Amino acid sequence: MSHSSGSPAGRPPHVIVIGGGVAGSGAALAAAAAGATVLLIDGGSGASTLSTGAVDAASERSGRVLPAPVAARGIAKALGTVVPERGARVLTSAGIARWAGGHDAALLDVSSVPAGRIGVVVARRSGWDASWLARAWGERFGAFQANLLRHSDEEHLPDAELAARHDDPARLAWLADRIRTALAQSHEAWSGIVVPPLLGLDRPQAAELSRLVGVRCGEAIGLPGGPSGLRFENARDRALIEQGVERVRDRAQSVRRAGSQWQVVTEAGTTFAGTAVVLAAGGLIGGGIAYAPSEATVATALPAAARLPLRATVDAPVTLGAYGRMLEVPGSLFGMEPEGIASSMDGLLYRGGVLTAESGAAIGNPPDEPRGLFVAGEMVADAARTWLESLASGVRAGQAASRHGVTGPHRSEGLDSKPASPP
Repeated sequence: MSHSSGSPAGRPPHVIVIGGGVAGSGAALAAAAAGATVLLIDGGSGASTLSTGAVDAASERSGRVLPAPVAARGIAKALGTVVPERGARVLTSAGIARWAGGHDAALLDVSSVPAGRIGVVVARRSGWDASWLARAWGERFGAFQANLLRHSDEEHLPDAELAARHDDPARLAWLADRIRTALAQSHEAWSGIVVPPLLGLDRPQAAELSRLVGVRCGEAIGLPGGPSGLRFENARDRALIEQGVERVRDRAQSVRRAGSQWQVVTEAGTTFAGTAVVLAAGGLIGGGIAYAPSEATVATALPAAARLPLRATVDAPVTLGAYGRMLEVPGSLFGMEPEGIASSMDGLLYRGGVLTAESGAAIGNPPDEPRGLFVAGEMVADAARTWLESLASGVRAGQAASRHGVTGPHRSEGLDSKPASPP
């Protein structure tokens, strides 16, 4: 099969980004903003879609505070995320009020609510007990009686389906009217309202609801795989289109140097060529790094040889490492004990990944591998496994990739996309 990148005269993309999560999206948007032609190869939902809406900038392991650069803050906004300089205080459905580096725009940032009481709306929803949550979150909170549910099936709908109903302006206006009526009938003065995860799926509706009601409104954090992750996907799709990023639904299989360019071969059998590549396929959850010890090769026999316990799922000239050094092949044919590498947040399964320079440039194997290959997000060894660090590393890698081999805005010349040879 053949493929045209969509750039003028069928030229290949300048920057190829592998991965559609927060790191890959950040890289693609940053490279496009810098004037590059960008192709994003998206192999499907990963860890970013599991986001609950609270985004952090510090690693519990290192305690490092990782401030988001200006470019990352702008891209975060395009991805539906608010990153206040002071941080944010958000609420979890487990009864915890916690600080975060930023938040999904539908969530209520308690630190931004004016002084006064905050109402927790009573709703017959699984996992939502307004009275208990109000006590757990603190003295400032109290149960607030308002009718959120319009139809009988909404007691049992998944959060995402209920949130999707509030994309309808008429339904959101109905909700606002219920809250305004309850506020008028209440004996207390409320400065903010917190609701279950239901404020839109296509776009976060907290700001619009706040405008309609006249007080600050927002969600509490829900479970992974809920509205926040899906809102991220919708915001990402809009941002990529607005920046002119071409997107291909496929999985990258290998990355190789071909003369002055890089070639990416996909599982569908297509080869894309560009002057730089950003690997941002995720970590162990996202699928960019796999746990593959030697004993996994056979079921009952002694392994033929020991091998590294981790591997990159995209075949590329990179070096895997952790703790600032290359991974070593275990001395035992049976590899490393799983409990020994996953026993803490400082274990190999948490820190393992691709060794990179500060810019995100991959440290190749051999070291003199031509430059132009960058890595971002949870594929990076020793990086904090947080949303904001993944975004910041994606932005750094995208900016560096856009500068590789060119001066100023550029549409790369060279190999047209063409069918790949069978592996």
